[in-house]
Amino acid sequence: MIAPIHPEPNESLDGYLRRLAEAELWADVTDLLGGVGLQYGRRLIEDADEVERLLELPEGILNPLLPSAKASAARFNWRFERHHSAPVCPECISTGRPHHQAWRHAFVTSCVEHELVLIDSCPMCLEQLRPGAGGYGSCSCGCPLDRLVHKKAADWELAISAVIGGQMHPARATLPPSLAFRNPSDIGSFLHFLGGSQSPAITGKPGKLPFPKTVKEAQSFLADAQHLLCNWPMGFQHEVSARLAAGDQTASSAPARLGKWYHSLMQFTDKAYLDFRAVLEDVVAREFDGAYTGGAVGTETERDWVSAAEAARLIGISAERIVDAVSKDLIDGQIFSSGFGHRHTTVRRAVIDQVLTDRARFIDKTSAREQLGISRKQFDLLVRSKFVSEALPAERPPLVDGLFDRVALTQIVAGIARQSSPVVAKSIAFRELNLRFTTDLKGLNEVLRLIANGELRPDLDSTGGKLAEFRFDREEVERVLKEMRRGPGYTVQEVAALTGWKAQCISRWCLQGLLEHEEFDHAGAVGRVVRADALARFQETYVPVSVLARQAGTSPRHLIRMLTQQGIEPVGAFQDGKAWRGHLVALAPLASFAIAHASSDASHYARHDL
Repeated sequence: MIAPIHPEPNESLDGYLRRLAEAELWADVTDLLGGVGLQYGRRLIEDADEVERLLELPEGILNPLLPSAKASAARFNWRFERHHSAPVCPECISTGRPHHQAWRHAFVTSCVEHELVLIDSCPMCLEQLRPGAGGYGSCSCGCPLDRLVHKKAADWELAISAVIGGQMHPARATLPPSLAFRNPSDIGSFLHFLGGSQSPAITGKPGKLPFPKTVKEAQSFLADAQHLLCNWPMGFQHEVSARLAAGDQTASSAPARLGKWYHSLMQFTDKAYLDFRAVLEDVVAREFDGAYTGGAVGTETERDWVSAAEAARLIGISAERIVDAVSKDLIDGQIFSSGFGHRHTTVRRAVIDQVLTDRARFIDKTSAREQLGISRKQFDLLVRSKFVSEALPAERPPLVDGLFDRVALTQIVAGIARQSSPVVAKSIAFRELNLRFTTDLKGLNEVLRLIANGELRPDLDSTGGKLAEFRFDREEVERVLKEMRRGPGYTVQEVAALTGWKAQCISRWCLQGLLEHEEFDHAGAVGRVVRADALARFQETYVPVSVLARQAGTSPRHLIRMLTQQGIEPVGAFQDGKAWRGHLVALAPLASFAIAHASSDASHYARHDL
């Protein structure tokens, strides 16, 4: 490369590599990357330093373009990175503008600058435009993209795309005021929450909504959610009202009536979402008919103190537990006397709200299993293997019965999902990783450990739902189980396949102590495993007579006779019926004989010359 091509402002990594390929006179970015052994994807992003070295780029030039699992800007969030399409703006392409980083986000459907819908399919081959394939302004089939159809984007598309891209646009005036001028880094997760709450799950199970793969799928996914955002505040008011009406009417608190939807909404704490909480409070104050509104309504709308009996009823525990917690200063409350020694205990409404929040967070085993989507036996296996752990007593707030932290479980699953990468081979679902799949408990625990550590990665397309549905490379899982059964190295059969030697001979050499090995139980019998270094030492020390004879163009029997005549005795032989097999020759005496023979020949020729 003569002179480096520098990234343009807001340019995506995919777009920069395409432009770089064009400058290097490559028609397709695949050729540029393939020429140095690279392929566009997660590994390229994780090994950016090596990519810069291979492409002869200045150190650190790619850093501003890299998506990240903990990005400070929404458009760089790896969780929402498009892996199945690479949409473009028709006007940007026709005028030679850079590919914008925001186009890489799964929920961006429009170019904010030109107010056009992004195009992600080729008009000639009709295939999806894919990241890391094609030219700067062309499809991988060669079709130029400078004359794509120009379609006007809807205001709601422009508003959402502008927030994700960190751009200002008049369409943002349709958004809630707290969001209109802010660009929260977790807006992708918030949109996924809103869209998921409006769309039925594909399998009929909650939590099974994958990210859209194309622009059309993104438009469909966001079509309902945009009514909650851009029809403000009526759309969101109607949503809260409908959920209050549809919730469990026996629930005595607003959070319980609204269920998981309420708790999910409360997880979004950026100031950009303040208006959503304000509307929620307003609707609950007007329409909720239960005894306790919970944290959905400010303290000024209800009496501040309630009795221990009422607090116990609202929380769902005994009044004695409330009294005991107040007397031990575990929760904030008051104890006072009246009449002839009557003691009264009261607690603040805010304390009740906090206890309800804590009890919703710390859950029992059944709820934890449901959150992960796994069976009782598999959950017990996860606990025994330390994949998940009970919260320590010191970590559990007062008046909490559940032993498992819902937030911690969510973080475990999110951490595993962040390590996802495409799996092209046969896969296995997490729910299948149990003692029916393998009876090797030690090996199964190792598989779970590698999954928790991110060393066994789930398939990119499987991480949209619960942990049970995450899929892993089956061959990798079986390899781990196999290694745990026998340790690292090669079985006798694998050594035979690698070397061409007979497995029977290899076993006998092991028994004779010529080939170092380790033994393991295998289906009630003894298995043997040979480490790579042990095999290397063996090959440095011995050579099979059959191999030597074949290379010398003679028979093993004739070669053995010749070696014996020279005082070189083969080792490792064993009787198989009437035949003897497995003859080995030590390389050291063989080399000594060859050197001595060469010296003798040299002396003979020297005397002959004289």
